[in-house]
Amino acid sequence: MRSEIRGKDVIYTLLDPALAAASLFRAFKSGQRPVGLAVEHKHDNTHFLFTCYEWLDVRDQSILLAIVGLAGLGRDLLGAENDSLIARQLWSELHPLRDALEGRALVLTTTCYRLLMAANLPTRSDDYGRLKDSLYRLSQVGCRARRDGFDWSMRLLSVATAPNGEILIALNSRFVQALLFDGQYVKVCLKERRKLNGDPAKLLHAWLSATIREGSECYWTGLDTVSQRVWGPISVVPTTQRWRRAQSRKALVEISQIGWRLKFRGEGIRSHFQIYRPRIRSD
Repeated sequence: MRSEIRGKDVIYTLLDPALAAASLFRAFKSGQRPVGLAVEHKHDNTHFLFTCYEWLDVRDQSILLAIVGLAGLGRDLLGAENDSLIARQLWSELHPLRDALEGRALVLTTTCYRLLMAANLPTRSDDYGRLKDSLYRLSQVGCRARRDGFDWSMRLLSVATAPNGEILIALNSRFVQALLFDGQYVKVCLKERRKLNGDPAKLLHAWLSATIREGSECYWTGLDTVSQRVWGPISVVPTTQRWRRAQSRKALVEISQIGWRLKFRGEGIRSHFQIYRPRIRSD
């Protein structure tokens, strides 16, 4: 990657729609990370299953968006035939199966500092350790896709650290399609995300960006529906779900303060909203 590219140069990220709309990331308290991630999602007649030992949080999402955003500015293609030892390692650790062997991965060469800056995260000494933890979790996410009798499986990404301190990250072939070959993609504005403070607001902003086209608005949607994108299934404890509903409303208001237009109707369990997504400006 060109050395002159800085983390904050990343304005937006182009994501595979299936990954962008699947609820892989959740808000939970520090030190209480759940285990046993297994998320099923259907997109374009393809059934996806994402798995990982640990659940992913908002920080992990910020790191992934930063990786893909940086990869859009400077990257190389990788395949099974590559002669480089580290390139072969990156490819093998993606665990490509069946038709994935015919595909390509995208390789990003970057640094910890550049990644943290692109993700809008602090750069204290302990943040570098947390970054490596996030990269490890992301490298453990498996993706299985089934369609018309075909079965495709691959890791989300693989990571290697070079002796000079650089980080090499290989992104699987669905990222390649979205970034390079005019495949379907979802655009997430990182300039908008950097203006958001709350974890629920960041999670909902990413999900709404995956489900609403630029310059369009969504259908009337219940607050209980979007709360599941932040905390998972609706709580059977009424007080907990009321709190989640209130926090979802607060998060939507925060998103409206960065330029999205928001309307509410109804109260309590009948609360619904409609939100308009502005077009992303390149300046």
